[in-house]
Amino acid sequence: MLFSPDISLMLAATFLDQDHYLCEFRPFWQFVPFAEADYPWRQSHPRLAQWLDGLSDHQVAIWQDDPEQAHAACAVYLPQLKHPLAIAKHYQQTAAPFWLKNAIKGRKWQQISAFSALISPLPTSILEWCAGKGHLGRLLAWQANHEVTSLEWQAELCQQGQQSADKLGLSQQFFCTDVLKQATADYLQQEQQVVALHACGQLHINMLQDAVASRVQSIRLCPCCYQLIAQAEYQPMSRQAAQSALRLSRQDLRLAVQETVTAHQRERDKRQTEKRYRQMFDIWQRSHSGKDEYLAVPSAPDSLFRQPPLFFCQWAAEQKGLQFNAEHQLDALQQAAEQRVRRLERMELIQHLFRRTLEHWLVLDRALYMEEQGYNVTLVEFCDREVTPRNLAILADLQP
Repeated sequence: MLFSPDISLMLAATFLDQDHYLCEFRPFWQFVPFAEADYPWRQSHPRLAQWLDGLSDHQVAIWQDDPEQAHAACAVYLPQLKHPLAIAKHYQQTAAPFWLKNAIKGRKWQQISAFSALISPLPTSILEWCAGKGHLGRLLAWQANHEVTSLEWQAELCQQGQQSADKLGLSQQFFCTDVLKQATADYLQQEQQVVALHACGQLHINMLQDAVASRVQSIRLCPCCYQLIAQAEYQPMSRQAAQSALRLSRQDLRLAVQETVTAHQRERDKRQTEKRYRQMFDIWQRSHSGKDEYLAVPSAPDSLFRQPPLFFCQWAAEQKGLQFNAEHQLDALQQAAEQRVRRLERMELIQHLFRRTLEHWLVLDRALYMEEQGYNVTLVEFCDREVTPRNLAILADLQP
């Protein structure tokens, strides 16, 4: 196992190594591809830029789905590249009766089952943070035969989850609580395990901070969506991360969760259309304004990407107080956008070499924070990336 609870220095040393690496290679990952017309490394690494331009679209697509192959190919031009950390694997599935799996899709059940295998068999109650419908909580209530308290802010999900638990005769109690706005101390106890599977940014940050404040005995967390935070810039949790030279925006944090091995083809097609439409608008607005600057456009309804590009361009212009009047240029804009998308995808090919390392940096920050607060901490991969790329778990137990 890479990290052992009795070797606390390993966390600090490993974080420092990852931090130095990310700082050294910052030009290759800390940028917004949509905002760049050319590779940021064109001057410093011309051979890399020339090689990328010569790649076929088919080869780029293959490597985007295969990080190992992409790393091997790119290392020829970036010999200082490092492989991501080899986090200890804990791939187990909890055997459960069929009636617990009803209405839970295959991959989702695999994630829940694998994560539940990390729960310690302690004689304590369990608090499920950001429970949704409480699928994980129901499995734990059955598996551990303990009382499970499930916190969820959406009343409809609480109602559905409670009905399912009552129907199955499981000891699971839902409370409709917004953990970002309401105090949680009344739900937290020292003799307790707090668990969260794929809790987003600020939600899991609050979970760790609130659990520490209540000196909760045991914590099991799989973090997700690091970019969903309260501040525009990431606020490190640990003292060591606070000393880093890295400053991370929400856009930077989004890189850590961009891997999409579980995405359906329809989702992938939609993303490709969105890239093309957004590039069309960007090309037009630069020409229209006379400023060669990227203009950020907010998230758009999916329905726009099922329509011709004119509708998106008109919508985007309206969002920025402009009037799109280039209907006669759509064909030319589309051709130019397709070339920009090709360049963008090659930028992303390089950028994505660092997304797992960035995620490790963020998880290590959380692990170091828990260690500083008096917890023994272990990091594991609890399932294969094909089940979910967000497969890192923090196991924290209060020191005696």
